[in-house]
Amino acid sequence: MTTQPTDSKKDLILNTARLLLARQGFAKTTLDDIANALGMKKSSLYYYYTNKDALLDDVMKREQENYFSAVLKSVEQSDSAIDKIINFEKTKFGYLQESLKFHDMNAGIMLELKGKMFRHIQSIHQAESDIIDKILQEGARRNEIKKCNTKKVAKLILTFSEALRHREFYFASFSVDKTIDFNKVTDEMIFAVKLIFDGLKINNEE
Repeated sequence: MTTQPTDSKKDLILNTARLLLARQGFAKTTLDDIANALGMKKSSLYYYYTNKDALLDDVMKREQENYFSAVLKSVEQSDSAIDKIINFEKTKFGYLQESLKFHDMNAGIMLELKGKMFRHIQSIHQAESDIIDKILQEGARRNEIKKCNTKKVAKLILTFSEALRHREFYFASFSVDKTIDFNKVTDEMIFAVKLIFDGLKINNEE
C-alpha cells in the first residue's frame, strides 16, 4: 500500500499553519505570516488556500484524524468496558495536553480557536459519543454492566469530561502564565468513570 509523502508542500503548509495558529491565535496570524515562515511567496500560498478559514478547516481535519487514530489505538489495547473508557479518557486528555505543550498554546488562544472550530467540535463530540456507546453496548452484551440506555450514559460520560476540561481552561485563563495542566483533571475523570460503572455493575446476588 502506498502512502502520500509527509513532506509534500501541502503538508508543510498545514504543519506551519498549525504551529502559528496555536502560538499566535487566529486573529493575529495572517497568510503573510504563514508564507514568510515557509519562505514562499503569498501568491504561491494562495494556490492552496485563499483564506485563513479554509486553512484552519484543513488543519482541524488533519488534527481530528490524528486524534481519533490515537484514541482508537488506546481503546483496542484493553478488554473490559471500563478499561476501554478509562484509556479513552486518558488518551484524550494526554493528547490535548501534549498538543498544548508542543505548540506553546495558552488557555486564551485555545478558547479563541474553539470559537472558530465549532463545526469540527460538534463532529468530534458525535464521534466520541459513538465510540463510548459502542463500548458500553459491548460491555452489556458481555454482562460486564447492566443493560441500559447506552447513548445516554455515553453522553453523561462526555459531559463530565467536557465540564472538567472547561473548568481547567477557565481557571487557567485567569492565571498569570495561563498554563493548562490536565493531570489532576485526568484523575478526576477516572474517578467519575468508576462511579458511573459502580452504578452499572451487575449484582450477581440478585
